[in-house]
Amino acid sequence: MSSKRKIEENNEEESFSLDRMITYFLIACTIIIGVLTLLLFYDGISVNKEKRISDYISASDKILKDAEQLTEPFKLYANGENDNFTLAEKDLETMKQKVAEAKALDAPREFLEHKDKVNAILTERYAAVYGYSLGNRSRQVAGEKFEQIAKLEEEEKDSLITAMDRANIDYEQLEDGTIRFYFKTY
Repeated sequence: MSSKRKIEENNEEESFSLDRMITYFLIACTIIIGVLTLLLFYDGISVNKEKRISDYISASDKILKDAEQLTEPFKLYANGENDNFTLAEKDLETMKQKVAEAKALDAPREFLEHKDKVNAILTERYAAVYGYSLGNRSRQVAGEKFEQIAKLEEEEKDSLITAMDRANIDYEQLEDGTIRFYFKTY
């Protein structure tokens, strides 16, 4: 009988040992799945943040380019390269809309200073065109406005780089001054 009892005890120990190994294995799998889920969740949040930043940068860049295109003929007039400049009322209204669009931009926290610079540029562009519409036809005054705009554009570029550094966005500055940035998407 004692030999039969030893065999039963060994079977119980093996069964208990096997149950214990399965339990530990399941716990380990659960921990691994939990960690992977957290990593994917964090990555998803990171991708959404980068998408929001990308959308903001694209929208602000489009507004700035549209405004620049609207005021380019006036800039040529200020530089003496265009004597036949006339301001259409719709251009003045469009500039006013661009200023409103820029103020309505939803800038991420890291880009609030950049948004201020964008608004300053657009406000100066609008002020230059508005002054002309009121009868101030001085090329010198218009030239000074565009010099101020050029300074603000440099400040805007610097604030964009600073904001991308704060937001940990990968970017590169090309030889022509263009800034190319990279972000994750799914």
